[in-house]
Formats: sequence, C-alpha cells, structure tokens
Amino acid sequence: MPNLSIHNLKMLIICSIIKKTSRKKGVCIFILKKKIKHYTKEVLKMLNVVAFGAIFIIAIVLLKYKPVYKVTISGEEVGYVTNKMELEEKIQKEILESKEANVAYTKLNCEPEYAFKFVSGLEETNEEEVFMAIKEQAVTTYVMYAVTLNDETKAYVDSIEEAQTMVDELKQEYDQDLELDIAISQTYTQNVEELNVLEPIEVAKTSFDETLETMVEEKKEKEERTVNGIYLAVQPISGTITSRYASISRLRSGAHTGLDIAAPKGTPIKVVTSGTVTFSGWNGAYGKCIKVSHGNGVETWYAHCSKLYVEAGDTVEAGEVIGAVGTTGNSTGNHLHLEIRIDGEPVNPQNYLYR
Repeated sequence: MPNLSIHNLKMLIICSIIKKTSRKKGVCIFILKKKIKHYTKEVLKMLNVVAFGAIFIIAIVLLKYKPVYKVTISGEEVGYVTNKMELEEKIQKEILESKEANVAYTKLNCEPEYAFKFVSGLEETNEEEVFMAIKEQAVTTYVMYAVTLNDETKAYVDSIEEAQTMVDELKQEYDQDLELDIAISQTYTQNVEELNVLEPIEVAKTSFDETLETMVEEKKEKEERTVNGIYLAVQPISGTITSRYASISRLRSGAHTGLDIAAPKGTPIKVVTSGTVTFSGWNGAYGKCIKVSHGNGVETWYAHCSKLYVEAGDTVEAGEVIGAVGTTGNSTGNHLHLEIRIDGEPVNPQNYLYR
C-alpha cells in the first residue's frame, strides 16, 4: 500500500506540471499573435506611406518630365518619339511592305536604335521627322518582266500575268509561221529611272507584232530564194533586166538559159551564196565566166565578165566580189548573164532572185 501511494503522488505531481506548462504555452501563443498583428499593422502603415510617397514623386516627375524614346541611326540622334510601337508599325507598313508598283522588296541600310528616357515636358517630339530620316535609309529593289525573242529583249512590262498573256497570244498567232523562242525573265534594279523602259502591254504587243510580221516576211522571202535547200542570200548586182529566162533572140540559137542584168562596166559582181569555184576563165560565147558550186546540185554561172577575181578551187562566201561586169563573149553591151542550174539543168533565176 505505501508503494502505491507514492506512485499516485508522483502521478499527481506530473499532471500538475503539465497543466501549468499548458497554461503558460497558451499565454505565449496569445501574446505572439497579438504582437504579429501589431507589427503587421505597422508594416502596412509604412507601405502605405512609401506607396503614397512614390506616387507623389512620380506625379511630380510626370508633371515636369515626360517619357520618350530617343531614336538614333548609325549612332546619330535623329529625334524623339512618344510611341515606339506605332513608329515600328508605320515603318513596316509604309516602307518595308510598300504597295508601290513594281516594288520587289525594300530594306533599311541601317536599323534605328531606341533608348527610353525622360525629357523635359517642354521638349518637342518629332515623329514625322524621325520617320522621314528612317525612310531615307530605305533601299528599294524594283522588278520588271522582260519579254525576249530569240534571247533578245524586245519589251519590258509591269507584271508576269501581262507578259504571259502577251506571249500566249503571240505564239498562237505566229507559231505556225515561225519557230518562236519567246521567253519571260525577271529583271531587278534599284535605279527607279530604269523603270522608264516599261511599256503598256498594248504598246509592247504592237512592237512585237511589227517585229514578228517582219520575221514572217523575211522567212517567206528566204523560202522563195531557196533552191534545193540552198539559200541565195545576195543579188549579184543591181541593174536593169534586159533579157529574161527562156526568151528568144536572133543572137542565140535557142531559148535564153539565164537572166541578163545591165550595169556599167566594172560593176562588182557578188556571189549569191557561199560555195566553191569550179571554173574561172574563158568559156566561148559566155566570154569570161565564173562557175560556183553551192552543194545539193546547185550551181551559179556569171558570164561576160570584164575581170575575174577568183580561180577554180577557191572557197567563197555569200556577197564576196568574184568579178566585174563586162561585155566579153557573145554580148552586145555591158551586162551580167546569170544562170542558176540544178543538177546541170538551167532554171529561171527570177524564181528566186530579181522577183
């Protein structure tokens, strides 16, 4: 029993200590909460004072100064602007994305630099001057569309659509007569004055029509002057036709085998196209005569010459002078007797020359 009483006494003491400790802890927590609340109020008061002071200072600053962006180009100050974003949008829209005709693209040689700062409220901003200074840094590249014929530029037009339409029309109109090599290419320039070569599509089309009509005529003439695939490019002389092919004369035993063209003595005689001289010398009634072979069985004869400038075996080019007009052989006056022969048989020279 005594031992039990001592144990109970110990337990009572422990419980008493715990109760006292709990009461003290509760008191401490209460005091701590009260102090935190007090300091929080003080801090909020101080923050309010600081915020009010800051607002007051900012208000004073704004009354005396204003925020701007200083703009510099290549390190040189060009002015102040209030709104940087508005300026950049204007640069993009009016300079870099210009809708001006024939503009391929535009870039700035030097980008503007911005620095935020406060300046006196009396300081004037100059947005337009700044914009114009930036615009002066712009380099514009223009595009034109060149329409070429056989690699030679014949016209410049504004748009690829116009150029393509014109090419399609020309090919449809002329391709049956000509093997056209018409192409479109882009041409770029930074010199706006070069745009002066641009032509309205109607003018360009007219110019092409004239060129192609001339080409059609030249092709037709070339075809008319082609013998067995050999083009007779040059008339030997200019003069008056005095006797035609197949004509009859008391001076000849049969029909005329060539064409007589009267010209002063010594007039240069040109070979009609390239070839090889097969004969140069005296040829009976033909007098001094030159014969030139041009291939494909085609041969030309030049008779009654006063002088011969080539020899058999010589190679000659179209238009080369090979002799001079005279009246040698069976002749009554100065003239050239011209013959064209195919496989040895004479044909009418006027089918191809002097039409």
